Formats: sequence, structure tokens, C-alpha cells
Amino acid sequence: MLGHRASLPRQLAFRFLPDGTDDAAVEWTYHDLAQHAATVAADLLRRELTGRRVVLALDPGLHYIAALFGIFRAGATAVPSFPPTGKRALARFVSIVEDCAPDVIVADTRLADRVAQFEAELPASVARPHWMFVDDDYLRRAAGSRTPDGGAHAPVPADGPALLQYTSGSTGDPKGIVLTHENLVSNCRALEANMGYEPDRVGCTWLPPYHDMGLMGTIMLAVHGGWPLVLMPPAYFVQRPYRWLKAVTDHKVTISVGPNFAFDICTSSITDEELATLDLGSLRQVFCGSEPVSRATLDAFRDRFGPRGYDETSLIPCYGLAEATLYVSGKRTGSAVKTVWLDRAELENGRVRQLPAEEAEAAEDGRAARIVSCGEVAEGHEVIIVDPGERRPAEAGRVGEVWVRGPNVATGYLGKPELTAETFAARLADPEAGHTYLRTGDLGFLHEGELCITGRLKDLVVIAGRNLYPQDIEHSVRGSHEKLRGAAVFSVPGESGEELVVVTEFRGTARQLAGERGEVRDAVVAAVTAGHGVAPADVHFAPVGAIPMTTSGKVRRDATRKAYVQGTLKKLTPAADEPPLSVR
Repeated sequence: MLGHRASLPRQLAFRFLPDGTDDAAVEWTYHDLAQHAATVAADLLRRELTGRRVVLALDPGLHYIAALFGIFRAGATAVPSFPPTGKRALARFVSIVEDCAPDVIVADTRLADRVAQFEAELPASVARPHWMFVDDDYLRRAAGSRTPDGGAHAPVPADGPALLQYTSGSTGDPKGIVLTHENLVSNCRALEANMGYEPDRVGCTWLPPYHDMGLMGTIMLAVHGGWPLVLMPPAYFVQRPYRWLKAVTDHKVTISVGPNFAFDICTSSITDEELATLDLGSLRQVFCGSEPVSRATLDAFRDRFGPRGYDETSLIPCYGLAEATLYVSGKRTGSAVKTVWLDRAELENGRVRQLPAEEAEAAEDGRAARIVSCGEVAEGHEVIIVDPGERRPAEAGRVGEVWVRGPNVATGYLGKPELTAETFAARLADPEAGHTYLRTGDLGFLHEGELCITGRLKDLVVIAGRNLYPQDIEHSVRGSHEKLRGAAVFSVPGESGEELVVVTEFRGTARQLAGERGEVRDAVVAAVTAGHGVAPADVHFAPVGAIPMTTSGKVRRDATRKAYVQGTLKKLTPAADEPPLSVR
């Protein structure tokens, strides 16, 4: 596909904003990208790396994209990784290298003097890979030394491995998912069937390119569709979310994407002065996924940015996962966002009882649950809702595990045959059921032909026979007091059964918390009790950044729970004279 794009009259492929603004913007055409990719490919081919694995640990940007397509061109398997620039990132990087045993690591030149430090973290049994450092100078030097046949590339079978995408680790240790070239193309076609064709399409993304939504959902999709994509490093969005919407305004962006939390922080952080500079009227598709979509978040975003041209029909709540390359379902472009009002008490018992909107809106706090539909299942794919214990289709009106079948589904996990068989080749208990399915581990139901997600099977908190969804309780915690930021909810064994634990990040110092602890704790307990009918057995106050997160911003509840139980989770020390809520 890239070769075809490069053969046409020069067309803009990427506009990169290194600092999140247009001040230092760099533009590449498809011809530029193909040339730089060929340079990387020639280097890999000289090293005879066809069929081998190459870890891609570059910083987000144009060099990353050139290296990615260079790896494809050389017939190697790309392994996207978070650059090893912090303690948490280094641990993840080491686990990936240990698991996939790459021959080469492609990294930024700023890491060249730290190779010994990185390799010291690897077990002695792991072979030390070769390091390639890619920057502008490398591309110029390598292009200058390329032999006349440097444009050659290795033949790549469509069903051969293209990418080893590591899971986010939100419910356990990261696992390498083997994606084929067929998977990548299928994912693009499924998304394009939802999006339709638009000749003036312009995209924008700040998502990390080592995350499935940032890589398959933007970069590869843009190249496959042949439309320009504006990129900025994730850090510059996090530092100032305004930059995302300003780029949408300046470049008349028609399509973009972001997780639920991105809409939250834009609503809360963009000032009135910044708001006045925005024009979001060009947006026709805004995909929202990667984590549960909150109706409250969507309402707040619509109310804040509607006066600046934002039309909520452009929003596309969607559902996907790395094991299905990315995309499984999404709202149809241009249609209204659909919200299903459910009786919360019934939902906690695994039953789907819809409430009329007028009854739900008038209900007391906590009685009604608002579930945002994730739209129709992707073209050419099938979703069934299954009782995970019985392995039979769930009865109508029951919540069950989401099982998926179709060309987006990956081939399995690297080096984990038993887990691959359990996850990617699941069969219904009926001996006559011939198809195999991907078990997603997500809970949901089908409503009027659309998929609705209620939570994660492993994250489900079961207390006194009630199924509590942690993301709902976490939303209540964050909204209970202005000084609370992140939250993680899980259960631990208690004297009389499972007990609810709330971990939340406090915006301030331990001394500041000491003066407000009683007030803040009471606010958390009141919000959780009133909204969900259960009182926390413990509220653990942590400093900002203490709750483990995935690269896409999802809470790693299992890791948080383990750290809490082991006593290693950071804590803002309480006042000396304050008794704990309970003894763990």
C-alpha cells in the first residue's frame, strides 16, 4: 500500500508537531516515507533479519513510522514498545525483550549511552540484541551508502507475522499478540466500512504509536486510506490538552480519536480564553474507545464544546481490543449516540432490565445505570454473548462474556500455546457448535443489534452476591471531592467475606491531607455508599501517579491490588492520631 501511495503524485502523508504546535512542524509525503522506510529496510536486510523480530522503541514521531514500515519492508516482525525512559517503562521494556528475544532494538540516539544500563536489567539467559539508533543523521548517512538494489524488499506473505503487539497489562502481565499482515489490512477495511469515504479527510492524533489505538487506529489507517494525519507527541497533549483541539481547529481536522479520559481532561482543563480560540465544526468522526465510555463525560464535553462547533453526532463510541487487532464495533457515522438506561440493582445480578428514559432520569441517585452503546459489530465479524462458566449463549436479558469471530482476530499469543487455545480457540459447550471464538474477558450484552460493554470479567467486584463494576465506583470516587484525581477499586478477603477497597490519588502533600483527611474520606465513603450501596472497608490515599496505569491510560487494578495487599503501594501518611477505617 505504501509503495502504491509513493508512486502517485506527491501527496502529504504526515504533518508532525514536535512540540504540539505548528512552530516547528515537519511534513513528509508518502514518497518521503517510502524513501526513509527503504533506508531502514536496507540496513535490516544487510543484517539478514528477514523473519526475525525487531523491537521498535523510538520516541513517537516520523522516525517511528519510517522504522515501522522499514521493518515491514524487510520482512521482519515489528515489536512496538514504550521507550525505556522511566522506571515503569524500563520494567515493561525489559519484560518485552525477555519474552520475544529480538535480534535488533531500534531506538533514539539519546539512549545510545545507556545500552549497558538496559542490558544489565536483562537475565543472563537472554541473548543481547544489536541496537540501531535512528535519527535524521542516520537516515541521511544510510541513504547515502545504500547500494543500487537498496530499494529491494523481502517478499512478505499475507498470513505471515507483521506485528507483535503487547497487551496493555491492565489485568495481568503483558502478552505478545501475533498479528498478521491480513489482520492489519482487515482492521483498516472494517474501520473504513464504518467511516465511509470522504475526499477531504484529515486526521489528528496524539496517541502513543506503540498502543493499538494509536498505531492500528490512526497511523496504519491513514496510510491505508491515503489521507493526511497530523501527529503530536503524547506528552505534549498531557501537558496541555488544549493543543489537541487547537490542532483540530488549525488544520480543519475531520477525524480524530481519544480514550474517555482525554475528553474528561479537555473539559476540566481548557480555559475560557482557550475555548474562545477553538472551532471544532470540521469534525465528522471522533472515535472514543480503549476504556469504558462514560455518558457523564460525553455530556460534559458536549456542553463545554458544543458552542465551539462540536456536534455530538460526530462522536463514535467504539469497542475493541488488541487480540482483535483493534476494532470490533462502533457507532455508525452521523447517527446519534445511544444510551441504554438500566436498573442498577438488576445489572448487579447480571440481568438487563431497561428503564424508560423519563423514569431513569427521575430515579434516585444510584438506581439507574447509563450504558453507552458501542454500536454495530464490524462488517464481516460476529459477536455472541456467552455465560462464561457454562460456555453456552447467555439467555436474553442477561449479561455475559463477549466472544468475537472474524478476520480481525489475531493468531494467538507468542510462546503461550495453552493460553492461546483457551483465549483464541474457545468453543461453546454444544458439541455441534463448529466455530471457534476469541474470549475477550469483557462483559456486556447486545441491545437492538448493538454491543454494550459493562466491565471486565477479571475486574468484577462481587460483594454479598452483587456484581459491582469498578469503573462506576471509581467515577463516583473521583467526583466526590475536588482534590481527588485517579482511583482504583477492588476487593480483598475480610472476616465476613469480600470487602471493598478504594485507592485514590490526592492532589496535595501528606501535610495537606492530614488537615483534610476526615472530610475527604467522608466524602468518598458517602459517594460510594449512596451510589452503590456498599461502604468501603478501607480508603487508601496515595500520591498522584501511584496507581499503576497502562500505556493507554487504563487503571491496572490487578497490579494495584497486589501492591496494596503486599504493602508496597505508596501512601500519603495519615495524621498520627487518626485511627484506620479497618485493619487489613
